[in-house]
Amino acid sequence: MKKSLVDWDKKKHGLIWKIENVFSDTELQYIISKIQNQRVTVPEKFRPTAYNANHLPMINKSWGDKLLDLYFEAEKEYQEKGIDLYREGDVTRNEVEPKFHLQGTTQGLNYPVHADIPSKLMTFLVYLNPEKQEPTYFHEYDSNLQNKLKEQDKNPPRSINWKVNNGYFFLPNKFSLHSYANTIYPTDRYVVLGQLRRKNDAT
Repeated sequence: MKKSLVDWDKKKHGLIWKIENVFSDTELQYIISKIQNQRVTVPEKFRPTAYNANHLPMINKSWGDKLLDLYFEAEKEYQEKGIDLYREGDVTRNEVEPKFHLQGTTQGLNYPVHADIPSKLMTFLVYLNPEKQEPTYFHEYDSNLQNKLKEQDKNPPRSINWKVNNGYFFLPNKFSLHSYANTIYPTDRYVVLGQLRRKNDAT
């Protein structure tokens, strides 16, 4: 995997890393095999949102330690840049648990701008399927933008282009405003979402 810090204004977007060629061919085949009937079925209680359709135990095993390493490397950079993270207290390696899901977004969904919550210590997202889809949209910091649709942002959002097996990661902070949607292409949108949470918060 190749990672690189995106060259955006940290006072507007915080720190975001682009990741490329994330999973091996074997891992990709395993993940894609978990897409059931190429169609997202979202239980009523999760609507309107994306849905963690399948757990990925093989990826948990092969990527868990890597995700922890990335977290603590990134944490140092946030500290050096003086960006406070959305979390309660310090984090130790033994108290957190990495988990990976296959996440599906149904056609027509336009999820509002958000920064993520303190219990999500890290967001690691890899674009998966199909070949063309909408990327995640990143928004310049504006406290009034929370929970609004991307179309209400007076500043053009930025993005890391959709490419299969590429994506991004960040640690939630007040600048990590982002949104996602599936309103352009006539297909469901699949990503792999890796998260770090404290073990007593992990679900």
